[in-house]
Amino acid sequence: MTETIRCRGCGFLLYFGEAISRRLYMRAIPSEDAVLDLYGRACPKCAAELSLDSVSIETKGRVRDVA
Repeated sequence: MTETIRCRGCGFLLYFGEAISRRLYMRAIPSEDAVLDLYGRACPKCAAELSLDSVSIETKGRVRDVA
């Protein structure tokens, strides 16, 4: 599963990778809040304040090839 976190104001990509909630080992990023803290809670592109309510979080599962 992958997770994408984007600023809702401008669409700037803040995080793309394995779904944070599913990372059972090497938790360098323990939560979505930690991602926002990496940016000082401000979007580097549009300077909008970042919070869990002001970002778009999308999680996608694997697509299975059924033959």
